[in-house]
Amino acid sequence: MSGTENKNFAALNSQIVNEEAKSLPGADTIQEEEKVLSPGQKMDLLIRSSSSKSMKKEIERLRKEAARYRTSSREESAIRLQMQAKADEIQKELTALKASHSSLNLIRKLDKAGCIKSELVAKDIPADCEDIDAFIADYKKQNSFLFSSKKQNIGGMFKPSKNVNLTPSQKIDKIIRSALGR
Repeated sequence: MSGTENKNFAALNSQIVNEEAKSLPGADTIQEEEKVLSPGQKMDLLIRSSSSKSMKKEIERLRKEAARYRTSSREESAIRLQMQAKADEIQKELTALKASHSSLNLIRKLDKAGCIKSELVAKDIPADCEDIDAFIADYKKQNSFLFSSKKQNIGGMFKPSKNVNLTPSQKIDKIIRSALGR
């Protein structure tokens, strides 16, 4: 069937249905009240005022419509379940990233304070600690062996000799090269 045949077929069928509906008793009230009536009231009017053919057609139409709604609701629920699963997975990743971020911030603060083993000390700090800097300062006083002191350079720069690990023959070769200017 082509597109024009479908339109013609639909137009012919709609005329037949309209003629059958007009021939039914109470059809005028059905068309006027169709906008206001609930589905139950519409069904009651159909039962009281229609022939068996029109009832069968109406029941068939309603069954098709119900089947369409069932399939669409199944698809929507499947999509909704997939979206919910993805949302749960993303939420888990987000909480893991938040925990990782907070532990990295804590380790960075410990490193800044001069902690030797930041990862181990970070485990000792409670999660509900409000003032982390004060806690680190107290922890540093109590466990000074975990924190290194700042190196102080006193005097000039000392440069060790490069001859430390040379064999005697290598030392002589180096002296000869330096004398020759190589």
